[in-house]
Amino acid sequence: MKIIIPVLVTITLFSCTSSNNFHKEKALFESSPVLRSFRSVADMNDSYFVIMDNNFFEFYRVLFDSVKNTRYPGRYHKNGDTLVLQFYNRKGYELLGKKMLVDDNSNQVTFFK
Repeated sequence: MKIIIPVLVTITLFSCTSSNNFHKEKALFESSPVLRSFRSVADMNDSYFVIMDNNFFEFYRVLFDSVKNTRYPGRYHKNGDTLVLQFYNRKGYELLGKKMLVDDNSNQVTFFK
């Protein structure tokens, strides 16, 4: 029991830290213009990845072309032709990975874990 409580406190602090960072940067995020947008079409959920100014990005899914049902914002930095992604929510890493390659010729993106 002595070990469980510190572990739970640590997990809670780390999970709140990433969302608190987004709340601090939310105004800058919302005012950043879109630089590029990519879309993946599926039967019920379309997925969007938006690259914005000020090194922000957002990955989200839209249910039936109307309701945004998941949203994973973050920041990125460029390393050559690769974008290194830093999600505010760790679930974004599970869905997409930590790196993204943009192919300008075919206007497609590839994600890497």
